[in-house]
Amino acid sequence: MAPRAAAQSAVLLPLTLLLLSAWSCSTGFDRMEMREIMRRTVMLPEMPAGTPETKPAASIPAPFRLALFFAHREFPARQAITPADWLSQDREALLRALADLQHRSVLRDALVLAPSSAQEPTLTGIREAAARYGADAVVIVTGSGSVDRSNNGYALLYPTILGAYLAPGTVSEALFLIEGRLWDVRTGRFYGTVAAEGHARLDGPAMSVEDREALMQAKRAALESFGARLVEQVRQLPGAQP
Repeated sequence: MAPRAAAQSAVLLPLTLLLLSAWSCSTGFDRMEMREIMRRTVMLPEMPAGTPETKPAASIPAPFRLALFFAHREFPARQAITPADWLSQDREALLRALADLQHRSVLRDALVLAPSSAQEPTLTGIREAAARYGADAVVIVTGSGSVDRSNNGYALLYPTILGAYLAPGTVSEALFLIEGRLWDVRTGRFYGTVAAEGHARLDGPAMSVEDREALMQAKRAALESFGARLVEQVRQLPGAQP
């Protein structure tokens, strides 16, 4: 038995040392870098978050038409932080959130502008695209996500055969930020910024925990919060009816 035990130790010891050398701890989220990536996604004037422009402008007569532009742009980013990859269900989720405003006669309707509709990713280009579709106001939506993957104490069981597949030693935490800036299509007036974030956490064996799933769950949570806040922001626009 002693030689067999010695042989098992000879195998397990290197695996344990490898595990400990690769041990990952939570590093948290860099919100500043995430917002910088959102800023680089579309070229917009710098405006104080949540602060409407003070210059006088005519009210938007309700009901009005609202356009949504989901900014997307491929560029190198940090491995743990990525620009938003907007899907059709993301756009549909916001349209559903805005549907109540149509019932209240605040909105005539809401539409999504295709990314290709703007000749350039600037405020002027997006406003021109919105104007071609008869929109009175446009929300320019940006987003970014980040994943923080780490191990917990159960990871010490990974060198065992069953532990590698059953021990919940890996944690995947995700954060997703969304920001929407609301503009008057005709005058270019800035009405304000709507921001929201969503969190998700998955615990499980390293072989089965997927960062992508955690990020998708965080994005869904962020979209739900963002939709509710956007509805309130639109209801407060000059000329909109409560």
